[in-house]
Amino acid sequence: MAEVHVLRPATVWDVVIVGAGLCGLALAHRLTARGQRVCLLEARERIGGRVLTQTCATTGQPLDLGPSWFWPETEPHMVALLRSLGLESVPQHDPGDALWLVDPNRQPERRMEAGGVHAGAHRIAGGSASLVEVLLAALPGGSVLTGSALIGLRDHGESVELLRSGGPALRARRVVLALPPRLVQERIAFDPPLSAALDEALKDTPTWMAAQAKALVSFATPFWRAAGHSGNAFVRHPQAVLGEVFDQSRGPAGALGGFVALDASQREHFRVGLPLLVESQLAQLYGIEAQAGQLMLQDWAQERWTCSDADRAEPPAWPQADPLLRRCHWGGRLWFGGTETATHGAGHMEGALASADRLAHALLAPATAVAQTSDPTSAVAEFSSGVQRLRALAGGRYRQQLVRLLSAQQNEQLTQRALLAAADQTYSEALAQLDAFAPWAGSAHTKQGRHSLTPALLKAFDGWNKALLDDALAHNATSCALSNFPQDHRPDTELLRTITRDLAAAWREFALELNARLVAAPAERERA
Repeated sequence: MAEVHVLRPATVWDVVIVGAGLCGLALAHRLTARGQRVCLLEARERIGGRVLTQTCATTGQPLDLGPSWFWPETEPHMVALLRSLGLESVPQHDPGDALWLVDPNRQPERRMEAGGVHAGAHRIAGGSASLVEVLLAALPGGSVLTGSALIGLRDHGESVELLRSGGPALRARRVVLALPPRLVQERIAFDPPLSAALDEALKDTPTWMAAQAKALVSFATPFWRAAGHSGNAFVRHPQAVLGEVFDQSRGPAGALGGFVALDASQREHFRVGLPLLVESQLAQLYGIEAQAGQLMLQDWAQERWTCSDADRAEPPAWPQADPLLRRCHWGGRLWFGGTETATHGAGHMEGALASADRLAHALLAPATAVAQTSDPTSAVAEFSSGVQRLRALAGGRYRQQLVRLLSAQQNEQLTQRALLAAADQTYSEALAQLDAFAPWAGSAHTKQGRHSLTPALLKAFDGWNKALLDDALAHNATSCALSNFPQDHRPDTELLRTITRDLAAAWREFALELNARLVAAPAERERA
């Protein structure tokens, strides 16, 4: 891990970002590159948040105990950032087969998984923490403070006071809470208090994987491959210790990873015997050689700066943040970030980067601006052409998202989640296209907050929601994979209404963000 800088004295920071996970680091990287004076405040003694990579002392291979995978086909922010930082990725080892163990008294059954178990996932070469280290190394000296938890915020009108444990208060013109929303709601006091609606939105947004545990076992070689196994396995009986197993090998060494099937209270009860239970289950899957590895176990429910009380008490759930968490508060001085607030890739590293991108645009935007370019017709034509290409890809992306959900054994709200993911990816890439030409995109004026080009650009999406939904329903009706899920195979009227409302809400957010970026475009050009 790169050395953390010592915080230098400052009267008022331009931005204080609370939480040095991937979102906070990526946002700090963007803002400091544009001349903002940024302080990154972290409660832990380490940087990275849920990104955690440890090196096995025996084999020397880096092992990801937090997020490991990203999907290049559907996660453009990850692809772009890795490319810009010169980091490489490797495909997840996934020949397409998996062992299924549904009866503890019988041998596992080998099955082929259509599309592969991990649906085209990649891993960062060197481990996910290498991304964190490169981002940290690029920050100015004296801008990162670890081991200091935020306990309260006070709005003073022109600045915000940050009360923290173990040190004097800080002041900032703007504050970003790049933390799991439930931790914000449970751990931070606000003066004045947040509205009841915002408080509820924070409390109702689950923290992805917060109460889960991940086990990794390192071996001298990936011996299971020589025996004809992929390293993928699903254990679906009541005594399961690892519910899902996967190959995490790097180089000549081998590693098997798994998500622990026991909940947080069960893990605590079996804490002493858990290593033996993990070893026994791997041996049942892959033979006696699986008992010769070195175990690393990360229980995220024990991480007080990841897992809230609510996350520990409730079943795991997919985060769908209220749009309130993507709006500014306290007159533009308070913002919320983190992967749970993203519309695309929520819960993944992609979501953290999408959130950082949203915040960077908002924090770098001026209060008012007037566009000054002379060729709006070309800008509209270029954007519209790009949107047509994205619309043509959307159906395939919906199907990719379905495969990912099914391969991850996530069997609830399949159509709804896959449609929103496909739509949000399309919107994310459309905004990226807008950014590419926005510095010369508009002429005329901004009136009452709306840019004069906004209606013309949005017209490229006419009929979009209906076309996307119709395409998805046509696919569902003929999908063998969905035939076991009647509600998704042929959704009823109530579900269709819900999906339609969700797509409409996603569209409204996109339209507002597009307009905001157009309004900000001239000032962005001046800074470039």
